[in-house]
Amino acid sequence: MALWKHGRFVEDAFTRLADDAEIPGDGAIIVSLARFRAERDTLIARAAPLGIVIEPGADWSDIVADLPRFAVVAADLPKFADGRAFSIGRLLRDRDGFTGELRAVGAFFLDQIPFLKRVGFESFATDDPLVIRGLEEGRWPEVAEYLQPAADNGEQLAGKRPWARRPASGGSAQS
Repeated sequence: MALWKHGRFVEDAFTRLADDAEIPGDGAIIVSLARFRAERDTLIARAAPLGIVIEPGADWSDIVADLPRFAVVAADLPKFADGRAFSIGRLLRDRDGFTGELRAVGAFFLDQIPFLKRVGFESFATDDPLVIRGLEEGRWPEVAEYLQPAADNGEQLAGKRPWARRPASGGSAQS
């Protein structure tokens, strides 16, 4: 998968492990929530960076205390029309206080990236050739106004409606 982070494609330092794959002694890995629950002690004992995938509809409330251990939390988007990853991102950032890398993985459109960034995502992994080409060519949709508030991210009020917002001045959605 191609990984877009900080405004460019970067090499992914993490390997996503299948639930039945052997855990390597070193190297950054991303595991499923189920595997983390089953092998928590083994996984956190490793000296290498650890990441976790949260699937749509999953309840991760039992691992909130472990969130600081994760270098990456990846939210899976199995279909572009499945918006639950937006809720996962917002809850991880606002409710659970996750400060590490929040990664969107899977099926999303280029047009969805500014909205994913708005709820806390900072990296995007995809195999979609249209999204990859759009990012390579710098075709990034600009969003002039949002019709719902988000976390305190410096956005400005847009008129007299209390829920309408404009992106923070000087900010770029492409970073």
